[in-house]
Amino acid sequence: MRKERQPASGLPSDRHQYIRQQLLQHGRVLAGELAATLGVSEDSIRRDLRELAANGVCQRVYGGAIALRPIDTSFEQRRHEHPVRKARLAATAVRQLRPGQFVFLDGGTTNLEIARALPADLPLTVATNAIPIAAELFGKKQLEVLVLGGSLNHKSGDTAGTIATRMLQSMHPDICFLGTCSVDRELGVGTVMAEEAAFKRMLVEQCGQTILAVTNEKLDTASPFAVAPLGDIGLLIAEPDADPVRLSHLSAGGVPVLLAD
Repeated sequence: MRKERQPASGLPSDRHQYIRQQLLQHGRVLAGELAATLGVSEDSIRRDLRELAANGVCQRVYGGAIALRPIDTSFEQRRHEHPVRKARLAATAVRQLRPGQFVFLDGGTTNLEIARALPADLPLTVATNAIPIAAELFGKKQLEVLVLGGSLNHKSGDTAGTIATRMLQSMHPDICFLGTCSVDRELGVGTVMAEEAAFKRMLVEQCGQTILAVTNEKLDTASPFAVAPLGDIGLLIAEPDADPVRLSHLSAGGVPVLLAD
């Protein structure tokens, strides 16, 4: 963590603001470094981190804390955010595919861009539980498309529940592009809804290789519900301007990292 200008006073409210800034900028903080920078005891910092965690700002881990991703906005809102950045990730993602593979496209706006980027001359079998992605695949005649049924979540655009789970149990895709809300070296991949997390856990188990294509703001952050440890991810595709420190945290966790072109 790079040192920043410390608060003018030693009041807890000032420390909290400083810690929030560090989490926003770096994704994680270390209690020892904060104590040295702010000139207070580590006990005081641990107390600050407990209070911030209780307010949903961060998630405590050994030695410090990790930024907690806010509860996700709806799919319709997110699909209009950073389209150029997501399209760049998608272009790199589709180059990982080979003719004849069985691919699962999990829900998410970056995965929607992957669906859009699939080449017209690449024959694949593609399964998805995301209605917007299924709609994007309509008319791509080189694809055999399988759509999982179940209860529709109007916020995420995904299907879930017993029907979707049973259909997934009968599938063994070669590759899945996993949708995620956060990714961290210690906490792994996370999401904001319990039922969604359960489905994603099974998806990782059923697939030969799991790939994450993630925008910068998801790196070194945490979510309320765990999906998979970092060791279960076969490849992480990151933006070319991703923070190298955050990427080094993830590489140290054992996941190969590929920068989008």
